[in-house]
Amino acid sequence: MIGVVRGLACALTLTSLAGVLMACSSTPKPSSVSTPPAAASPERVARVYLRAALTGNCKLTAELTLPETTWNWCNGPKLLDYRSVRSPVHVPAAEAGRNEECVQFEMYTHGSSDGTMPTGWQPWSLCFVKTHAGWRLFDQGQG
Repeated sequence: MIGVVRGLACALTLTSLAGVLMACSSTPKPSSVSTPPAAASPERVARVYLRAALTGNCKLTAELTLPETTWNWCNGPKLLDYRSVRSPVHVPAAEAGRNEECVQFEMYTHGSSDGTMPTGWQPWSLCFVKTHAGWRLFDQGQG
């Protein structure tokens, strides 16, 4: 009887260990975040953009950025976390040269290789303009 119990305990231990090893060795699934619909609010687009940047979905961050106006988050600097995403603030064309909706948040990054962006938490904003495809990132910067 002791042999049967030991055998069962050993089998359960090996099964558990195999499950742990499979979970630890599996490759992470790509971000399931997709392009928001054209009717999505600037805040929703900002949240999708930030999630894509955090998970390294460079294709999506590029898709949500107007490339002729600013850079899209990808790997440098690496966005490590974000918090406190706020409601958009309207910036009129008289002030910005075009109507923008700016979404402020706090980001945590390892900093930029050229030293212009420090490591750690800092305020940041993403400013969007309305296009036929929806809100797209036009400008970004501190505070």
